[in-house]
Amino acid sequence: MADMQTHTADIPDDVLDRIERGEEHPPKPDFMTQEAYDQLIMSRKPEIVRMYSTSQVDHYRAQQAEGNIEEQGAPALILTTIGRKSGKEIAAPLTFMREGDNYYVVASFFGFKQDPHWAKNLDQNPNAWVEADARKIPVTGRKLTAEERARVWPKLSEHFPPWGYFQKYCRREFPVYLLTPREDG
Repeated sequence: MADMQTHTADIPDDVLDRIERGEEHPPKPDFMTQEAYDQLIMSRKPEIVRMYSTSQVDHYRAQQAEGNIEEQGAPALILTTIGRKSGKEIAAPLTFMREGDNYYVVASFFGFKQDPHWAKNLDQNPNAWVEADARKIPVTGRKLTAEERARVWPKLSEHFPPWGYFQKYCRREFPVYLLTPREDG
């Protein structure tokens, strides 16, 4: 995690604490319009993120009938995991980067202090489903090792700059998951 410390070293701890709790927001990045930033910041509360995520699944499923879906201008998919407490299927729309038949997803959760629930669910049960390209694909999710993450992170943050932006303002290293299609699909 040494590389994360260099990203946050120039930011006072009390400011990072407030940002990670959602009480304060990082400054607008250069790659984002003011309108996009304002929209992002308006929804940057854990309870709103979860509520928005839940309400968007039906919308995205309807959109997929017409083709690919997007989240903040990047390709998105629906990841369905098994709840670690409830045992029920839980769906969440996520930005992803595709490599061949595999998908990378980042547990950024807008730079909040904790990992998102879908990541915790994958840690407990790696069997999940991806809805992308108007198909539902059974996948196995696996958290990347530190070495794998270091190798793929530059491509991920270039593919979707908000991942790198929020990582800069968060002491928690964002877990990266590789979703690989299962043979039973």
